[in-house]
Amino acid sequence: MTKTTGGIYLNHLKHEVITPALNYINLGGQRAINQVTGTFLVEGYACNYTYLRQLGKGPALGPCQMEPATYHDIWDNYLNNARRQPLRSLLMHIAGDFNLDNRGIPKPETLTGNLFFAAAMCRVFYIRIREILPDSRNATAMAQYHKKYYNTALGKADWQKNIDRFQQAIDC
Repeated sequence: MTKTTGGIYLNHLKHEVITPALNYINLGGQRAINQVTGTFLVEGYACNYTYLRQLGKGPALGPCQMEPATYHDIWDNYLNNARRQPLRSLLMHIAGDFNLDNRGIPKPETLTGNLFFAAAMCRVFYIRIREILPDSRNATAMAQYHKKYYNTALGKADWQKNIDRFQQAIDC
């Protein structure tokens, strides 16, 4: 049986959205592609739907469910560095210029309507972490890494229950 992500065929999500987005920003590779694909499955997919906004009163946005505070931290403290100007420019190009804030930065809501941008921002989140990404074929390590760094101890994710999602990301 073919897995789907709320109408998005998983193979297409991985190979037609996430892979080209990560390759465009020069941060691709199988480890990154599988980690971001797994993150999309864990964070934004539940009950046969892909969520573009967190349900309830939560602030998270996009299929990667990135919170605006995290998003702004990336732009203000990581991308706001002369050495990272090339990456910043690539992200700006993916985002387009129709949804910018008064500082010229894409608004966090761009994550909800631009899957390429959401994938790229998810990868930028992970690139800030000193510990290297887990092996691209180790779903358990990927689920643990996601929980430790992306979802954190404060989040509701259960890494043991998410091993299957990361395995799907690997297998497609």
